[in-house]
Amino acid sequence: MKVLLFAILDHVDATEKLLHKLSSEGYNGTVIPTSGLHHVLPKFEDAQSGAISLASMVDDLPSGNLTLFIVIEEEKVDELKQEIREATSNFKKVKGGMFILPLVDVEGSFYLIIFIRQ
Repeated sequence: MKVLLFAILDHVDATEKLLHKLSSEGYNGTVIPTSGLHHVLPKFEDAQSGAISLASMVDDLPSGNLTLFIVIEEEKVDELKQEIREATSNFKKVKGGMFILPLVDVEGSFYLIIFIRQ
């Protein structure tokens, strides 16, 4: 059975290193920049008050999140989760989290079969 692993991670150098490592090991997925509520709500509040905050004037992607999702075989989940834990120091060095959703059906060419490491 295939599953969908989501990992939401602070966008820092360690996160980029993790993504390069996963790619070099044959993992393929999608990464999108995302923002947590605590980053977005102050911008809305500033817009309603008419004030302009300095935070809203700069690109805050480095302080934002990256959301990674990967379709993988269920038997590869523990290995992938362990790599993410190691790269994030159990989410202490890189803040974030991860979760898994089972997939009933998967079609298309949007994912790559994970290479089996020798």
